[in-house]
Order: sequence, then structure tokens, then C-alpha cells
Amino acid sequence: MQSSDKNIINRVIAESASKEEAVEVVDWFSSTVEGQQCLSDMLDRDAYLMENEPDLGKSFTPLQSDLLYKRIDRNIYQNRFRKNLLKVVAVLLPILLLSGLGFYLNRQTDLFSGTTYSEVYVPKGEDARIFFQDGTEVFLNADTKIRYPNRFGLRKREIYLEGEAYFNVASNRSRPFVVHAQHTETEVVGTSFNVRAYGNSNTIEVVLDEGRTAFHVHQNSYPMLPGQKIEYDKSTGRITLRNLINPSNASLWKKNVLHFYDTPLAEVIKELERRFDVQFHVQDAAALNYSYTLTTKQPGIENVLKELQKISPVKFVVEGDTVTVSI
Repeated sequence: MQSSDKNIINRVIAESASKEEAVEVVDWFSSTVEGQQCLSDMLDRDAYLMENEPDLGKSFTPLQSDLLYKRIDRNIYQNRFRKNLLKVVAVLLPILLLSGLGFYLNRQTDLFSGTTYSEVYVPKGEDARIFFQDGTEVFLNADTKIRYPNRFGLRKREIYLEGEAYFNVASNRSRPFVVHAQHTETEVVGTSFNVRAYGNSNTIEVVLDEGRTAFHVHQNSYPMLPGQKIEYDKSTGRITLRNLINPSNASLWKKNVLHFYDTPLAEVIKELERRFDVQFHVQDAAALNYSYTLTTKQPGIENVLKELQKISPVKFVVEGDTVTVSI
């Protein structure tokens, strides 16, 4: 849709457009910077008119308003993944009140009935790189799942992550990008950062490379600056914020580089199981008392284990896809 197609927008508002035209307008509002600006201008104009020209609001009766809110409220409980869509409705509400656009879009584009999500899972031993429709680039580490709407909302770009991912977020100050990970949210407008949130890990970690971000958990917000790392302990709720000398180390996995810094063997094992799709069997629990500092780009599990054996007396024996650990 071109910005010059104002007639199409007017027909949608007047409820005289075709279904295809209504879908085109909603897509333009939600997926382009120009469309967002147009919608913002319309909202500002209508808000001004409603405040300064109260007679204009009389065309929308209290009964219609009540029905609209009940319809929105009912849909909140029908599908917990409709948050983005309901926020779209909230954004459009000034237009809805003046023109009845909401009911029209519901009939033509199924605005109130839910949105569709896609899911990408990267198995152990693999990694992936994807692009969203707004230009945001995402690197996905092994054993990672990401869930995202097929069309971002008008006010926010929200995705759901379990695992580890690195984001190069396309800048858009009017539509923050939000990463949901196990009851936490990382919110940015245009920046580069790494999120590590595996289900079998005790912590959620965010490392910021560029720009600014805010980490939200339990109704608390923690702003971050470039070069900082925030660590959230899921069992205690403790938040730790620190400055890093080399923040890029957190995302070396994008280059197939393993990086450990004073990392307990138990965590090293989890990382190697994901990276190489193997299973570790610890015969001697005393081996778990050792920690490792190592940066390596060795191509296979055997080569990595040889380097680990140089650091401590712990021994590793590989048989097929099983690694036995002993002292």
C-alpha cells in the first residue's frame, strides 16, 4: 500500500471498502513505519477532536461502547496469546469510538478473533539465523525455541524465547521490541544484545552490546547500558548487574566458539550436550568440584574434551554419543 492511497483508508473507516482493502490497511498500519506514523497522526487528531469537539462523540452510543468493551473483555479470556492483538485494539480505540472501525475490521479481517503464531525450534547440535518482518536479525543457539506472531502488534514487537538468542533489533522508537523469557521481559527499541534463558538453568542472563535496554521482572525494572550484564536467579529472585570487560564473549557461540570463565563442570556439561548433541554420564561426583576457563573453536567434542583434560585431572571417554566422566 502506498501513502497516497488515502482513499482506501477513508473507505475502510466509512465501511465501504472491500475485504482485501481492509486487510491491506491493517497490514500497512502494523508492518510499516509510514503506516504507524499515519495511524499515530489519526489517533492524535481524533483524541484532539474528542476533547475539544464533544459533539462528535455522540455518534457512538453508550450501548455500542459497552458492547465493544464486553467483546474485548470476553476475548481476553479465550486465548492467552492474544495480548498483542488486544493492544492493537487499544491503540485503535479512539478511531473505533468515532467510526465503528473495530466492528468493521472484525468482520473483514478477524481483528478480535486472535492472531497466529509461528514457532522455530533449533535442536541440539545445530544453530540458526532468522529475520523478522521489521528487519530484526536473530541468531538462535542450539536447543532453543522462539515463538513469534506472524505480524507484530502496532505498539510492540513481542516474541517468546526459551534457550539462547542474540538479537540485532531494527530501530523503531514507537514500537519497542520485547523478549519474554520465563516471567521476565527484556525491552529495547533498537539495539544488540544476548539473552540466555534455558529451562534447565538456574539463571537468566542478558548482556547488552549496543544501545539501551530495560530488564523487567516481578514488576521491577532494571535499566542497562552497553557492556553490562544482568543475571536473574530464578530460585532466589536475586538480580545482579555488573560491568563486563569483554561483553562480546557472551555471544561468541554465534561464531562456533566455546567460552567458559570459571565455569563449574556441571554447566560445562550442559553446554557441551547442547552444542554436540551428546549425553554425559558422571561416574565420580567429585569431578563436579572443578571449574574451567577456556576459549576454543575446536570442531569436535573429542578435541574440546582433550583441552578440558589439560586443565584438571578429570577424564572424559567418548563412546558413540555418550561421554563418561571420571577422575
